[in-house]
Amino acid sequence: MFPSPTPLQIRTIRDEFGWTQADAAFMVSVTTRAWQWWESGKRIMPGGLWELFLIKSDIHPDYDRKKLN
Repeated sequence: MFPSPTPLQIRTIRDEFGWTQADAAFMVSVTTRAWQWWESGKRIMPGGLWELFLIKSDIHPDYDRKKLN
């Protein structure tokens, strides 16, 4: 199981890809408000959703889409 990320980790990756909070929230099927809470530290992002975000961002250390296709 993946550990929950810090708010800085969440925002850093989102910013690196140039996605809005709404874009990132859509990727993991949550509301924009939930994403805002995670980035502000008001709530903790579940590790499973963090892992899904990394997979969809194609930067998960255990998944390489190029090798899977």
